[in-house]
Amino acid sequence: MESSQNTNTDTDQEKAELFCDVEPSTLGYAKVGRRYQCLTCRKTFPNEPRALRHTNSHSGNEELWPLPQRQQAARPFQCPHCEKSYKSASELRNHGRSHTGEKPFVCQECGKAFMQAICLRVHTTGHTGELPFGCSQCSKRYSTPSKLRIHQRAHTGERPYTCTECGRSFADPSVYRKHRRGHAGLRPYECSTCGKTYSELKDLRNHERAHTGEKPFLCSDCGKAFSRSSSLACHQRIHAAEKPYKCQDCGKAFTQLSSYQSHQRTHSGEKPFLCPQCGKMFSDPSSFRRHQRAHLGVKPYKCDKCDKPFRQPADLAMHQRTHTGERPHKCLECDKTFVASWDLKRHQLVHSGVRPFQCQECGKAFAERSSLTKHRRVHTGERPFKCAACSKAFMVSSSLRKHERTHISSPPQIHGCNRCDLAFADAPSLRRHQRAHTENTVAVAGAGAVPTCKHCGMMFPSFHELRKHERTHPVAKSFPCEECGKAFADRAGLRKHEKIHSGVRPHACPECGKTFISSSDLRKHEKTHGHSKEQETFDPLVSFLAQSELMEKVTESGEVQEGLTPVS
Repeated sequence: MESSQNTNTDTDQEKAELFCDVEPSTLGYAKVGRRYQCLTCRKTFPNEPRALRHTNSHSGNEELWPLPQRQQAARPFQCPHCEKSYKSASELRNHGRSHTGEKPFVCQECGKAFMQAICLRVHTTGHTGELPFGCSQCSKRYSTPSKLRIHQRAHTGERPYTCTECGRSFADPSVYRKHRRGHAGLRPYECSTCGKTYSELKDLRNHERAHTGEKPFLCSDCGKAFSRSSSLACHQRIHAAEKPYKCQDCGKAFTQLSSYQSHQRTHSGEKPFLCPQCGKMFSDPSSFRRHQRAHLGVKPYKCDKCDKPFRQPADLAMHQRTHTGERPHKCLECDKTFVASWDLKRHQLVHSGVRPFQCQECGKAFAERSSLTKHRRVHTGERPFKCAACSKAFMVSSSLRKHERTHISSPPQIHGCNRCDLAFADAPSLRRHQRAHTENTVAVAGAGAVPTCKHCGMMFPSFHELRKHERTHPVAKSFPCEECGKAFADRAGLRKHEKIHSGVRPHACPECGKTFISSSDLRKHEKTHGHSKEQETFDPLVSFLAQSELMEKVTESGEVQEGLTPVS
């Protein structure tokens, strides 16, 4: 089917490529053997004058990509609005619509209008469902050869359109043209709500849905709605288990082209997005945009429950789940649920056993690069997180935050649980505690959340009673030690036990140098050195509850705060 484009007969399909999807960097012709081939549509001609005359018909984008002087024929029809000129009155009329905005060719199916008839014909193929051009490397099909060629570049990595302003390269000419307009400052479409401007009307329409909340694109498989058709298309690939974009370096596959391109930069080290304010560089545009908002301090999306502002709608949606208790991402292996998709992905590595990041010093392997980075500090002694008040340094930022609270003279902010009377010194500890409630409760009409045993369904008046009861159920121990045969209920318990055999004791006390197998053992030991400041700081929190009640509830939740000790 695709070979038909090499004939000398102008079909509607070929004209559509000429006028609606011209690839600007391939304008012109080249000598191939004894003939001359058009670099835009691959037509061949017996002599150079005919090739020159033909290539001049591909002239829809001169303002961005001017043809060489020798290729330009006489153009007597001058546009009164700009400097462009054309060979015929009909071409000038077509061009004039770009100034007037006139779109006389209307689709009878959906009402969308176009400036040229040939563009309407290309559009109607989307309604008929005709996709005659198939990719040889995956199952995707397209309505035009040009769209197929653009798609194939995702497989080959070819990006032939390079911006002379910033050096960025593109596979799709329409994306390249939009990018060039950004440099030229051509952004005539302004959002009436926030003032943000766009180079194309469709981009403004997509943006406006962020303000209105409109999501007109519905997934037929699961009912999830989206504000953009492209987002729906990406989502549907999840149902189809389709990942058409495969990395040639490591074999990893992706559902979205943008994710694939960002991943490729992890191999090349390329960081093309430069912040003009601080010089920091980024490998993907979303991180770059988030960083820029941090400079501006703009947080336009506010939670209607607590008024906390956020920079992005996605961040707001994630935060709102802390109010609703929604945990939509479920592990198919163990039924554990998560607030964020990346938390689920991180958890799934536990089941897969994949731990690709290995420490060169002791051989310990990790599922994430960040975990390996933290672990290496045990060997190097690096403590990059320094307290501004006393210069004490820490290996991880969470330890620094806990320490900084010891300098606060006023009582610490108390984060109280709305299910019980237990209070915590920080929000993350409260959230961890609340997960214990959601994992062990059921809703009973008129009674709220009732502590319920997940093994037998028995209900209890308090979580303390539930914990005592749960100990009567035998726990499956499916993680045996290969050295001694001892079995454990979870992988974490097994890993801790294996350190006894290996002799690895990575957690060192900064006071006396004594080493420990686990961080919890180290924390217990550190209390023997005495941290009076921490005890004094947390006295107001202890007095918040009666001593006996507090200790009981700490036992229930399993949340013991560093430095939190009962008052004698």
